[in-house]
Amino acid sequence: MPLSGTRVLDLTRLLPGGECTLMLAHLGADVIKVEDPIRGDYGRMAAPMDGRGASAFHLYCNINKRSLALDLKRPEGVEVLVRLVKRADILVESFRPGVLDRLGVGYARLSRENPRLVYCAISGYGQDGALARTPGHDLNFEAVGGTVGLTGPAEGPPFIPGVPFADIGAGMWAAFAILAALRQADRTGAGQFIDIAMLDTAVGFLAHHAQYFLSCGTRGGRETTRHNGRRPGYRLYPTADGRWLAVGCSEPKFWKNLCRLIGREEFEADSSARAERRREVIAALEETFRERTQAEWLALFEDEEVCVSPVLEVEEVFTHPQVRARRLAVDHPHPAGGTHPALRLPPRLSNLAPRRPLPAPGLGQHSWEVLEEAGFPPGEIGRLFASGVSHAGREPEGETLSE
Repeated sequence: MPLSGTRVLDLTRLLPGGECTLMLAHLGADVIKVEDPIRGDYGRMAAPMDGRGASAFHLYCNINKRSLALDLKRPEGVEVLVRLVKRADILVESFRPGVLDRLGVGYARLSRENPRLVYCAISGYGQDGALARTPGHDLNFEAVGGTVGLTGPAEGPPFIPGVPFADIGAGMWAAFAILAALRQADRTGAGQFIDIAMLDTAVGFLAHHAQYFLSCGTRGGRETTRHNGRRPGYRLYPTADGRWLAVGCSEPKFWKNLCRLIGREEFEADSSARAERRREVIAALEETFRERTQAEWLALFEDEEVCVSPVLEVEEVFTHPQVRARRLAVDHPHPAGGTHPALRLPPRLSNLAPRRPLPAPGLGQHSWEVLEEAGFPPGEIGRLFASGVSHAGREPEGETLSE
């Protein structure tokens, strides 16, 4: 595998760091979750739980990883981490800026111990600026980053995006940057510090919307651009059975085909209608689409050159014929035995077979083997276990995070 032999120390919690190291693990990296001995990663306690008591969130984020219980609030734990870093290629953390420096394991020290180390810090607002140490979650970063303001109806309130893409995107950008830094380390022998901010990710997802403003002074807002509902040919329409259709007929040929099929040829020139004419076209199409059910419309559009698709709920996605054909859900080992369905990595590479899968680990399940591989003698490992700095595996304690 591309990252076989690459060791990652994952000090993160929850989704952004979990997504980053999940991607690296899928590519063959040996990802070691370094977790608090008592509670571990909070994601272990995130509802909902499956029928065997495992957090679905944990099953998603932590497959193909190993777990080391380690108390970084104690000097002995800090020294263990320093020794592990000497054999590591990558360290990923998601503490607020300055926390690991105060513990004595910030980048300044760890880079001296291992000059090739690629150190990635994922935070909410970044390592500098007035908000650097301000708490926040995905919604906060999306709100400040402008994407919430773009989402929702023109005459209504902004909507919360359905997926925490600032979290997920930060993890993906972190993995991307780590791979670039690894390649540079191979060439130069020097690692580096990577600063990933979830705010930066949210602003980055503005993409062309940002450039409209930066280049042309174009203001934002809901239903103001071709991709957030301004155009009659690119928006959602309700059907007779209370379902919805996504109409994405950006090009004139698709829009004209749609107008012909639904019996609204009079609107063939109105895909980008504005002002009052826009409102007239949208109202007329809403009335038309309400005349049939979603299934009836989809049957009409089958094999036609139109960009129309159903708006599906999550539980419908995995029975959709195209999703099934793409095998986006695969069987994966379950921590309690047997298998469970899990998402596969979206890219399919022609010369890369999937790695041998590992179940999401129990808290501290691999502590002994990780420490032994790092050169700790059995007596020292035993003392770390006896003192509570580490342990050989136990159930996490703490309250469940509500769904």
